[in-house]
This record gives sequence, C-alpha cells and structure tokens, in this order.
Amino acid sequence: MNMSTLELYDTGQRIQKLNCYCINESKSHQSSAGPFEVIVAPQRRKQIQKYTLSGERFGHVKDYSIPEPAHAMARDGNSVCVALSGQDGKYVIINIHEGNMFDILSYEPGSTPFVRRMGKGEFLVNAGSFGITTTISGISNRPPVEWGSEFPPKAATYVFPYIVAWSQEAEVIRVFNLIHQKCVQEIPFNNGRYMSELSGKLYAARDKSIYLLSAMPLKEQVNDLLERELVEEAVLLAETVGALEASKNPSAAVEYMNAVKLKAAFIYLATGSFSQAETLLHESGCDPREVIVLFEGLLPQSSTFQPVASHLHSLPSIQAIAEASEGGVVLREAKKFLIRYLKEVRTTQLALGRREDIDTSLVKLLAEDHSASLVPYITNHDLHLSFDETKQALEDYKCYHALALLYYYSNQTNEALGIWTRIYDKQLSDSQFPGFSYIIEFLSKCGIIEVVLQYAKWALDRNQEVGVKIFTERLEGEKSKQLEPPFLLEYLKPYPDATLLYLEYLVNDRNSTEESFHTQLASSYLRQLLGLREETSAPDRELKRARVKLQGFLESSTRYNPACLLSEVVDTDMYRECSVLYGRMEEHEKALSLLVHKLRDYPMAQEYCEEYSKGKGRVYRQNLYQTLLRVYLQPQDRSDQKILITPALSLLNAHGAQFDAAQVLELLPHDWPVTTVKAFLLRSIRGSMDTHRTGKIEYNLSRGENLRVREQYISLQGDPIVITDNTRCPVCNLPFSDAAFVRYPNGVITHLKCGRNKTICPVTGTWFGKV
Repeated sequence: MNMSTLELYDTGQRIQKLNCYCINESKSHQSSAGPFEVIVAPQRRKQIQKYTLSGERFGHVKDYSIPEPAHAMARDGNSVCVALSGQDGKYVIINIHEGNMFDILSYEPGSTPFVRRMGKGEFLVNAGSFGITTTISGISNRPPVEWGSEFPPKAATYVFPYIVAWSQEAEVIRVFNLIHQKCVQEIPFNNGRYMSELSGKLYAARDKSIYLLSAMPLKEQVNDLLERELVEEAVLLAETVGALEASKNPSAAVEYMNAVKLKAAFIYLATGSFSQAETLLHESGCDPREVIVLFEGLLPQSSTFQPVASHLHSLPSIQAIAEASEGGVVLREAKKFLIRYLKEVRTTQLALGRREDIDTSLVKLLAEDHSASLVPYITNHDLHLSFDETKQALEDYKCYHALALLYYYSNQTNEALGIWTRIYDKQLSDSQFPGFSYIIEFLSKCGIIEVVLQYAKWALDRNQEVGVKIFTERLEGEKSKQLEPPFLLEYLKPYPDATLLYLEYLVNDRNSTEESFHTQLASSYLRQLLGLREETSAPDRELKRARVKLQGFLESSTRYNPACLLSEVVDTDMYRECSVLYGRMEEHEKALSLLVHKLRDYPMAQEYCEEYSKGKGRVYRQNLYQTLLRVYLQPQDRSDQKILITPALSLLNAHGAQFDAAQVLELLPHDWPVTTVKAFLLRSIRGSMDTHRTGKIEYNLSRGENLRVREQYISLQGDPIVITDNTRCPVCNLPFSDAAFVRYPNGVITHLKCGRNKTICPVTGTWFGKV
C-alpha cells in the first residue's frame, strides 16, 4: 500500500496464508545499503522465507527449514528468534546469514508464545509463567519477570526501563520494572484486541479504537516514586536517568543524582530506616549539619549554619518523629545512627570547615549515651570543640573523666588533675575513670613541674609505693633543679617508703655512683630492719627478707660510707653486717673476729678472706689469711682455744699456699706436736722450693735475654758511620752542619729534624716498629 494514501498496489503479487512476519528492527542494519527485507512464516509449513521489497515488487530470496511451523518471531540483524508451534513448543535462534539454528528454551503448553526484540542482540519471550530475556547466543543476562498465574499475557513489549504486558483474559495491561522485576502499574483494558510497540511508541487497540500509551518522563517518574515513598525503586530509576545524562552533561547528572539520593535519605530518616539513610547520605555528599540540625540542641550556639536542604523534606525534628512512633526506642536508634554517621563523615572532605559543629555534636551524643568510646574518641582525635558547650554537656551527663580530658587538651592541666583527684577521693563518680595509676602515669609525663610537685604530695599521701613512680618513671634528660635527686630526696623526706624506693631507683636503675645516695639507701635498709626488730608483732618472714636485702646491698655496693653505718649497728647483735662494714674499712681483724667468735661461721670467715683477697698481691693475701689464723689461735676467751683448733687446721690445709711458714710457726702453740701440722709443713716446704727454683729459672732466662739484646746493640754500633762535607741528607738534600744525625736500621742517615718519626724511614717508608 502507498504510505501516503493507503492505496493498494495491484501488482498481482500476493503472499498469502501467513502465520506471522518480521522485519529487521536493528537500526544499524536498516540504514545499511541494500533492499528492505521481510521474513515471513507460511501457515502449516515448516519453513520461514526471506523476501526483499524494492519499489513495488516482492522478491523471493531464500527458504529456511524449521522443525515446526512458526507461531511468532522477531529479528535483530542476522538473528531471528522464532516461537515454534506444536506439542513441544519451543523457541529457536536462526542465523539467516550462516543458515544455522539452535534451541534456547521451551514454553508451557496452553500459553501464548510471543517474541519481541528488546535491544541489540536481545529478545523477550514468553515461557508461560515467566517472561524471559535471551541474547542471540541463548544466554539470559537478566532475572525473569514473573507474570503471575492469573495473568496469562497475550503480548508484551519493552519500553525502557519497563516491560509492558497485556492479558486479554485478565483485561489488564501491567507494567513491570525491569530493574527489580516487580509490577509497578496496572491499566484496565477491556475488549482489547492488540498491543505493540511501533517506532518507539506503544499502541493498544480495541475493535474500533486505538490508544497511545505514553510513559511519563523518567524524572517525573522518579519524583512520583519518591512521593509514594518507593525509595529503592526511585533511586534505581534515578541512577538509570543519571547514566543517560552523564554522556551529555556529567556534572548535571551528578548533581541530579545527589539531589535524589538526599531526598531519599530524608524519606528513610522519616520512616526510621537509619542504615539505608546513612548509606544515601554518604553517597549524596550531604552537608552533615543538615542532619545534625534535625536533632535538637546538638549544633553549638556559635554555629552560623543555615539549612538549605529543608525544601527536600518536611521533617520538623527527629524528636517529633520519635514522639509520633515508638518514642524513646526510635530516638535512641536515631542517635546511634547519627554517632556512626558523624564518626565516619568527620574523616572525609565533607568535614572541612565544619569540624567544630561535627565534633561538638558528636561529643554531646557520646556523653548523653555514656558511650565507652567517648574517652578514646577525645583522647585519640584532634578535636575542634566549642569549649563552653562541650564542658556544659559533660557536666550535665556526669562524664567527669572526659571533662578532665577536655580541660587537659585545652591546656588547663591543673583543672584536669583537680577533677581526677576528686573522682578518686569519691567526691565525684565516673565509671570510665581508669583509677589511681592513671593519675600517676599522667603526672610522670607532665612537663609542668609546679603542677607535678603539687599533686605528687596528694598521691604520696594515699600510696607511697605507687606515688613515687611519678619521679622514677619520668623520662631522663629533663633539665630542672626541682627534678634533681638532691631536691627530690628532700621533698620525699616525710615519706620513708617513697624515699627508699627512689633511692633504689637511683642506685639500681640509674646506676648512680654518688656516695651519698648509696649511704642513704643502706641507712634506709638499716632503719627499716631496726624498726621491724623493735616491733614485737613483725613476721619473721618479713624480718628475714629485710635483713637479706640489707646484707646483699652491703656486700654488693662499694660506694657507701661504712663508718656512718657502723655507728648505727656496732652496739647491736648484727654481727654479719658489722663484719661487712669492717671489711669495707679494711679492718679485717675486727671483721674476722666477729665471724669467728660471735657467729661461729668458719666457712664464712674463709669466704671473707677469698673475697677480699681477689685481685690483691701475694703479700696482701698472706696478711689477710695470717690474720684469720691469728684470730683462730689467739682468741680473747681462752676457753675457745680448743674449739678453734679444728677450723685453724682446716684453714692451713685448704689454703696453705697463702701462708708464710715461718710466721705460722711463730703463731702455733709450743705444745702442738709437729705431726699436727706435718701436712702443712710439707706443702709449704715444697711450695717454697718450687718458688725458689722457678725464680732461679726466670732469673737465668731474663739474664740470657739481656745478653742477647746487648749483643744486638753492640753489633748495631760496630760499623762506623762516615759523614763528610759532601754527604747530603736524602730528605732535605742539604749537607750536615753538625755532628747530630739520625741513622735508621736500613742505613739511611738524615738530619735530626728530618727524622722525626723514629720507627718509619722518611725515604723508603719502611716501618721498624718490630725491630
């Protein structure tokens, strides 16, 4: 027919008895050069035929065999999707260029098969209960659309982004969103006869009328979905709109998407869907203060913020929404959402220039919730806070530890310590306060010495052992007279336990060699022990521990003043300590007398001699052991003489080499038989002979070495050295003007001033250091 007049061309050529036909709907193929092609399916024939239309004539091109007669078909380029009739109804894809065919899927018996082209290389087919999309390779890339058992579709088509299906039996047209495969609209359509998409427009026909189904603009659809609070569908559709506009104007597309997501976020907030709202708020790039302002009393009064997103929502406040729903439950959930949101957003670019409003609001929320993260949040972040409002909020919610931290980070250390000490003294209550050790650690790191000394007394009054850590755990290298040991020892005088611990720190940890510190530490140990001995109820275990500590220090340290300590113990029964002090004063006879006559500890007396003789000369050792022997053999109490014979003999037998036999014989009682000391005398004689012979050998070896060196010296002087007026120094090339010269072992002769290094020849560089 003529498109202008609809007059029939009577060419005599007719194609009769057809089930269906299709044309190439691919624009790229339609615009290519060549005749217009039509694919037709004759009735009751197992084939489809290709014709060309040129001018007013049809031209038969080719036939394609198919298993069953075709019921419906659609074409995209060289691919034709055909619905076959018959008992085992199915869909096949035929490539009319290559001539091959393959099955894709079957449809349910009794259903109406149809095929519609959706886009490049994709078809929509009816499988009975489902509408399925398939590519020309037989793969479905989208989820199926479920029609519903009461809705057998007669026809369906694709209008981006929807699938529009018509059911003649149900007399309704349904619109399915291809994004989430749900029905989004129903249009009653009684007595319908036909529906199809032609040239991008959707038509529906009755017996005597044709209707155009016109889709609303996508942006209007998005707004409509938002008004109906179908947020998820609206956002998905908006993303599609944004993707279409991005190719034309990317910035406008981003701005549009942000506006939609922001409006959607406020809808979620109004319905209490806080997690969904949080996601959209982040994606939309919303100014976080637009959300904060919905919560009464959070924004600081100094804030200059004016809401600009109020045109996107009608929310009065979150409190009003909570009162209209579940009250406190919703409000608590909303505030938890805001805490999460602000914590995350404060690390992004959105927080620039808005940090004070965000941080102040967040701290208020954490304080109201008594959150365990309040203290770590204040401690670990560089906060920008409105001091007065934050202080008031922390006081109102009794978050005193956090309030002290606020003072500290605002350079008000004294006020912070005042709060912490009041919490520890039970004047204030805060379960988040870490305790006494926190104050000690803080003071040990505090650099304001006046504050440290002020509150150190408070700490020492409560616990001396822990309080002294303020000074013992400070970093070394701080230059302040008030932190020098002499000053601190005077400062700690009222606290004996703290003084002792500080002295231990100086001596043991800092390895101080100052005599006064060692002496004071020993005195402290001694006073502690004497105090325990005066207490009748002091446990023996504690007494023993204190005495072992004192003895250990007296024996290990060599820096204290023994005379000062001796005056405090000389009149007591602390003989072991006295012996150590006498030993430090080199009064060995007094020390050994105490060990032998008072303590009766003979092994200890021998150990004493071994200890004090280490590194000393032979004479010193002999005198020390001789002193011990004299103490054994000449006791003050004559009744002890027999008792001390055994340890005296033991000493002689064990350390005989340390004695001078002649002096020992003078000390021995005249009534002792020689056999008593026979073993000692034999070892002494043998030792003396060995020493004498060894000395003679050493003497003769040294004499021989001396003769050898003298012989070398004489040989070096044997050759004459002749210097004439023509002899020149090889270093400066000047003649010798006087008799002083230097001769090197290799024969080189130089001026005295030219041969300054006597071990290296200045001419050859030879080293004579070993000669």
